[in-house]
Amino acid sequence: METLILWLARLMFLGIFLMAGGMFYRAWCIAVRKDMRHVADWRGRRVANGERWAASVLSINLIAAGVLLAIGLSVLVTGLAFTVWTGLSALVLWTYYFMLRIVVARAEHIPKS
Repeated sequence: METLILWLARLMFLGIFLMAGGMFYRAWCIAVRKDMRHVADWRGRRVANGERWAASVLSINLIAAGVLLAIGLSVLVTGLAFTVWTGLSALVLWTYYFMLRIVVARAEHIPKS
């Protein structure tokens, strides 16, 4: 049982880098390719009037990915404790989720201009 938990923790740790990579990819698509399909909520549903909200979604993705990458690297460099890095990762992911929800809610309630 302890071996299973150890492998699950390792998979969670690798997941940090995969999620950060996905967020960086979304930010890159918005900033470089000008692909407004990636101006979306966490489930991939497009935000109304994507050009207007591209900067907000871009910054949310960049900040969240950078912090997740910093957490992952600090585990490797300083040996951050399991409870600390999992708690910080959860905080970042929940903040990411709610910030995107705020953008979607504002986009739906502000009339298109």
